Amino acid sequence: MKRRTRRIWALLCLLGITLAAPGCISFTSWAHNKRHLKQFWNQMQGLHEDIDRIVFGLERNPAE
Repeated sequence: MKRRTRRIWALLCLLGITLAAPGCISFTSWAHNKRHLKQFWNQMQGLHEDIDRIVFGLERNPAE
């Protein structure tokens, strides 16, 4: 039973992070949510490029 409770808490935490990360979530406007998710995706891509550049010394490659 303990293992199941931990899994449920982990899923709830993951769901909370997913909903909170991009900003506010609207239950009436999908366009609003899509804009937030697009911005969140762009920020994650930028973070990935920064890590590649700073840690690995790789510049952005348009062919990728």
